[in-house]
This record gives sequence, C-alpha cells and structure tokens, in this order.
Amino acid sequence: MYKYFNPANAITFSRFFTLPAFVHFWREGQPQLALIMVMLCGFLDLFDGMAARKFNCSSGFGEFFDAAADGICYGFMMAYLAYVGALPWLPIVIIVGLGGVNTFGRLMYAKRIGRTTNYRSWAMERVVAFTIYLIGFGITQIQPEFYSWACAAVMGFILIHDLKRMLVDPVPA
Repeated sequence: MYKYFNPANAITFSRFFTLPAFVHFWREGQPQLALIMVMLCGFLDLFDGMAARKFNCSSGFGEFFDAAADGICYGFMMAYLAYVGALPWLPIVIIVGLGGVNTFGRLMYAKRIGRTTNYRSWAMERVVAFTIYLIGFGITQIQPEFYSWACAAVMGFILIHDLKRMLVDPVPA
C-alpha cells in the first residue's frame, strides 16, 4: 500500500486541488485566475514525471494515475465550461466520451500485457495539450466552437489508430 505514496503521485494528486479553485474563480468573475488554475494543473502534470525520475519512484500505477488525472481534470474543466455556456456542449460530450473509450482501451491493453501500465501515445498526448488550449479558448472566448469541433475530430481519428494498436496489434516485447 505504501508503494503508492510517493512524491510523484502526491504531485499528480495535487492537480485535483485546482478544480475547486477553477470553479470558484470562474463563478467570482475572475477568468484570468481560472485560466491560471488550468495552467497550474498543466505545470503539475509536467513535474510529476520529473519527480518520479528524480526520486526513482516510477510505477505502472503512477503512469496510469497520471493519465487518469489528465482525463478527470481536463474533462471536468471542459464539462464545466460547457455547463456554463462558455463551450458548446455537443463536441465536449463527444470529447469526454472519447476520453472514456480511450481509458477503456488503456485498461484492456494493460490486461493484454498482464500489468498496470500507461499506454504511450505521442499523438494522444498532443490531444491532451490541445484540450488545455481548448479550455483556454473557452475561458477567453476565442473561437470556442471551431476549436471544440476540431479537437473532437482530431481526437476521434487518433483514438481509432490507438485502439487498433492497443487491442489488435501484437504487444511489443
């Protein structure tokens, strides 16, 4: 049990504290501070991997926890912005749904290889970065409709490719 308590996982967990602050600042009419919470969540995402390497505490659980934290944090922020009308709801529902399918595929991949791991996809990592931009565009109201649909389309194509690699292609040695 204590193997899951390490600096990297603590940093990953700390990302969840940005969510109530994000909502608070949005409700208080301070979109700049809400945007800073999005950026803080992204910076913490960068540092958890560095901490895992620095303290030699990398694990399959930590890799999966990091990917799950991405989905939960950014999915929540997009869903909240859709709820308040800053982002269009239909492409956000599609993006969040595709994220759920991606998580299911990652779980099936871990089952195929017999251990907990994070399926590595360079393209899907870029989509996560794009969703951060999408949240920013929603906050600043810079073409949120266009970027929402573009993100949904790109994520759909990448997910089809990744699902084939996760569920059909031979497992790399």
